[in-house]
Amino acid sequence: MSPTTFLERSGQAFPNRSAIAHADGIVTYGELLRRCRCLAQVLKGLQVGYGDRVALLTENNQQTIEAHFSIPAIGAVIVALNPWLPEQDLVSLLDYCEAKVLIVDASLREKIVLNHEVTLSHLQQVIVIDTPATLIDSGVLDYETCLAAENGDFKLDQTVVNELDPLTINFTSGTTGRPKGVICSHRGAYLHALGQVLMIGLNRASKYLWVLPMFHVNGWGHMWANVAVGASQVILPSDQIRDSSVVCQAVSKYKITHLSGAPRLVRSLASAPGDKESFRGLTIITGGAAPSHTLIEQLDDMGVNFIHQYGLNETFGPYVVCEEQEEWQALSSSSRALKRARQGVGTIHAGTGLRVVDDSKQDVPWDGHTLGEVIMAGNTVATGYYKNPEATEKAFRDGWFHTGDVAIIHPDGYLEIRDRLKDLIYVETDYGWENISSIEIENVLCRHELVRDAAVVGISPEDLGKNQTLLVAFIEPWDSQTITKEDLHHFCESQLASYKQPQVFYFTDLPKTATGKVRKDLLVKQVSSRT
Repeated sequence: MSPTTFLERSGQAFPNRSAIAHADGIVTYGELLRRCRCLAQVLKGLQVGYGDRVALLTENNQQTIEAHFSIPAIGAVIVALNPWLPEQDLVSLLDYCEAKVLIVDASLREKIVLNHEVTLSHLQQVIVIDTPATLIDSGVLDYETCLAAENGDFKLDQTVVNELDPLTINFTSGTTGRPKGVICSHRGAYLHALGQVLMIGLNRASKYLWVLPMFHVNGWGHMWANVAVGASQVILPSDQIRDSSVVCQAVSKYKITHLSGAPRLVRSLASAPGDKESFRGLTIITGGAAPSHTLIEQLDDMGVNFIHQYGLNETFGPYVVCEEQEEWQALSSSSRALKRARQGVGTIHAGTGLRVVDDSKQDVPWDGHTLGEVIMAGNTVATGYYKNPEATEKAFRDGWFHTGDVAIIHPDGYLEIRDRLKDLIYVETDYGWENISSIEIENVLCRHELVRDAAVVGISPEDLGKNQTLLVAFIEPWDSQTITKEDLHHFCESQLASYKQPQVFYFTDLPKTATGKVRKDLLVKQVSSRT
């Protein structure tokens, strides 16, 4: 089982059907198959071998979809990097995964190639998408020129030896210390994609609009899922994706049937001015954090088919879905929204591999209040972390992946996330969401020569009555007279990605337990009383 087979089939079955639509026109399934075969030939010609890593530093575009079929077709491994990360993080991850080839958008190339003196000895070739003519002779390859030189007679489904071999490595958000690169297999990607076809209702008549970042857990597997059924994928220019009015116009123009995105993006679409008649019947998939009850009711009023899913990097993305029951239709809109805001039950491809267990690894009762840890097992769970046996052993044990998420099970069997065992904070960004480590931010703050200790908490939008999580840093300074909030703002700007930078700083003695652990619960209460 490998998702590369999806394109071989759809290219034969639907050669003249639209596979991709974008500003420059239509790409048919026949053309997409030929181009992916050519890219596979290019990579083989560059001596990319079985198991070698090929990194992607790209925005949403046609070439990213092509790479998701061509790279695994030769047995190589996709490493889709987050283009929003700081340059030093990107270089660190490239070095860590030992990528042999980098495929990069021309607009992002300077992040890796020009602004760093770091020597990446393993990186043998850079292929640039949409290369300006002035850069063609600067030691890189042009994507389109490479494809034009190949004949496209390489079959995409002939090379993979073992369906459990790695297909992709997706790095979790934190990059300090030893990175956690989640290894996903061909079999897992194949089954997850087919599971998503069933869960979100894709078929050959579907038109899927890309507003979810393709790098984010390989676009939740939706690049493969759409190709599996012969659906059409619509791609907007990257500078337009975050303009809600443009996205709304695209829904109408292209007669979009499906789109996915974080709750923040969905909120922006629902609140955008203008006629929303084209949203009636549209399927919107969201996940990462529970959507607000208000948003769910708003989407209902718009006639949207709303699907709430939950998952992690380690589960290829969506693994739990809030399956709506017919009897919920008789409830008031607010009561129905409360039920739909829950994470739900395992997806079809998750099977029975979803549990919430107590400290003794016994399943918690379905009583709606007993807390336990979410654990998962099955075909669409990752095989471990790349070059990180310690983290693998800790998270993948006894045949189960231990998520670190704390949840309850309601009497109807529906799971609801309540907290995190891991010290992570959910932060929404312009492109989606990130789970970030408060410890990472605290370590950076403590590098400042005037900071003795630091603690960071995230205050949820529901607690603030606002639209996004507030990152608050409590600083215990060495000398309170010589350090300012402005100093720390500037310091964080030079050390952290924008979404990891605290917005508020308080200077105080940190409350601690007898063993020296910071009482973050008390800090959260302090913030609530001040805001």
